[in-house]
Amino acid sequence: MIVKKSETSSKSSKKSESQDKFTVYAAVLVLLLFAALAFFIYRTRIGADVGVAATYIELKQTIVNDSGVVARLSVTVQVADGDEAWLKENQSLLNSHFRKELSTTEAASLRSMEGKLELQNELKRKFNLLLKTDKVQAVMVTELLLQDQRTD
Repeated sequence: MIVKKSETSSKSSKKSESQDKFTVYAAVLVLLLFAALAFFIYRTRIGADVGVAATYIELKQTIVNDSGVVARLSVTVQVADGDEAWLKENQSLLNSHFRKELSTTEAASLRSMEGKLELQNELKRKFNLLLKTDKVQAVMVTELLLQDQRTD
């Protein structure tokens, strides 16, 4: 009978060992599934925040003299990714229209942030209107140098 008890206890210990291993394996599997789910959620949120890629081109620097206030200005035009060819094709037209638009701009208005923002929005609107499109997403002032040469 003693032998049978040891056999019974060894069988039960083997059974509990296999149940313990199963529990460990199940826990590891559940943790891996949660990690994969968390990674998937993270990647989809990051992907949603990235948005549409953009393409930029800088127009030629232009100098304007407005009644003794000299402004040297460069702007960059932003379009959606995929419109690079369109942007390159229309670059010379954008450059000439940029120079034309600056000739009518009062240079002193560029001293304030509101004046710069107004110029950027106006250039975007006029570029899209001129080219009969909505591909120009933004126009950004990348360089601005103002010099007052008046001797009042």
